[in-house]
Amino acid sequence: MLATPSMPNEVANSSYDAVVVGTGIGGSCFAYGLAKRGLNVGVVEQGDYLKPVVEDFEPLHYHHYSKLRVVGGQTKSYGAAMYRLRESDFKAVEMESGVSPGWPISYADLEPHYCEAERLFRVHGSSLNDPTEPARSAPWPHDPIPHQGPVRELVERVTARAGVPISYIPRALDYDPARGGKCVLCQHCDAYYCPRDAKMDAEVAALRPAVETGRVTVLTNTECLRVLTTPDGKRVTGVVVRRGGEESTVLTGMVGVACGLRETPLLLWRSRASQHRAGLANASGALGRNWAAHTQSWVLPISRGVQAAPFHQKTFAINTFYESGVIQSAGNIEPIGMSRRYRYVVDWIVRNTFQTFVMTEALPSMETGFGLSDDGATLLAKPIRNKRTFSKLRRRAAEIFRAAGYRVLAPPMSTNFHSVGTARMGDDPSKSVVNGDCKAHDVDGLFVTDSCVLPTSGALNSGLTIAAVALRAAAAARLAG
Repeated sequence: MLATPSMPNEVANSSYDAVVVGTGIGGSCFAYGLAKRGLNVGVVEQGDYLKPVVEDFEPLHYHHYSKLRVVGGQTKSYGAAMYRLRESDFKAVEMESGVSPGWPISYADLEPHYCEAERLFRVHGSSLNDPTEPARSAPWPHDPIPHQGPVRELVERVTARAGVPISYIPRALDYDPARGGKCVLCQHCDAYYCPRDAKMDAEVAALRPAVETGRVTVLTNTECLRVLTTPDGKRVTGVVVRRGGEESTVLTGMVGVACGLRETPLLLWRSRASQHRAGLANASGALGRNWAAHTQSWVLPISRGVQAAPFHQKTFAINTFYESGVIQSAGNIEPIGMSRRYRYVVDWIVRNTFQTFVMTEALPSMETGFGLSDDGATLLAKPIRNKRTFSKLRRRAAEIFRAAGYRVLAPPMSTNFHSVGTARMGDDPSKSVVNGDCKAHDVDGLFVTDSCVLPTSGALNSGLTIAAVALRAAAAARLAG
């Protein structure tokens, strides 16, 4: 399932201007931003390139490789919905279960980097019918993905009968029928690997362009064991990696950590030294804490046989009630890997409904997150849900689709989605891990550039914000260097 391209056989005693650990959106965008500014970058990836043999261009469900570490990380199976957070998301907001904390940067600080990220990921979108869409300094790079067949009918019915405006989901797809884009708007996108490389994931959109600069080397099947610092603990000097059972030191004056919700805090914990006994960048004790997320659940308008003829479903959303959350369509996701006890029922649902979901912000605190040890990360508490707000949004979504003439399934179950925050940014070093530029408060040359730095989740998909934050960090890092 995995194929390794040619790459250097040795990493011992190598050196780079910067080393980035992880190839998800944050790591790949940080590497791209540094390379574009002339730095030579080594990218360390514990996994390998995902190149499965897939016949007849059938997409591969994430269940088949979800336990593997791969270049591009979770974006190899993401839904490619690339939203900007709203201006209010960067400010402290009083909510049902507490305060959603403010960010150390504003929407205006991030806006130019949102523009760059949208260009890099070829985002197709429109501000039409979205009253929450924030100000833009540049137009959308590409027109929105058109609503197809049954979706177009649903949009017309909701608009006409329920009186609710429906907007387009901004999508990162290589869709351009006039110029030979790879995307054919197939039925599956969410939760699937795209064998056409039509989905603009972290590898396709950011890491490949970074490698094409000639300044980026990707070291696959290589695990980063710890980050090294000077004897006084004030500056990074390199990383220790393991590849093929052998440990090596890679020298550098800049390290970007982008390993994910648990792995980023664990790497910084493993890198502890006499001056940083609780882990690098953890003088505040906030490392691993402040886990925030979305509370998500399905709301399914029923239309018998609607999925019999394949169509692309993930194009519409309702953001009008953003103070509560969002209503959004998903791709058509088959119940692969589900037990036989439930599979028949779920399979019927998938074939006879539009798959849509509701999503509300869940809040962080110093108690939400993970305790860190050499044995791994231990769950302390999950993000704090706004239960009444979420229930109200789910009822509202069901009412909208019923008003449009659909019967609705709204199962009373929910999950955490789009997790962020376990190495969050902030102005106060006593309460955060990195500053607004993603630089560690107490170690020069150390950056965290993945979802872990986001203080809150807002109510929208986090991919574009992670990309924009990482691009902004790369600009700041180069200026500081």
